Amino acid sequence: MKCPTCGAWTSVKQTTNSPTFGHMRRRECANEHRFTTKEVAIPQEEIDEERRKHLANNKKRLESIRESRPKSVRKSKARVY
Repeated sequence: MKCPTCGAWTSVKQTTNSPTFGHMRRRECANEHRFTTKEVAIPQEEIDEERRKHLANNKKRLESIRESRPKSVRKSKARVY
């Protein structure tokens, strides 16, 4: 992970488990900026629901694009010699 202040790569100095968060990590970059990250686990059901919503929105968007396109002109089957 990169430092939000200067963009340098960081290292983890301390990791603790929290009852409200999954993990809290204390990080420090090469320029001695320190910050804390909190990692939260998201239940699989919530992820699946978001995917379903996203796919449904994409399907609706594609259908509206297809409806707004002009119908293709039929090519004649007459042969040109």
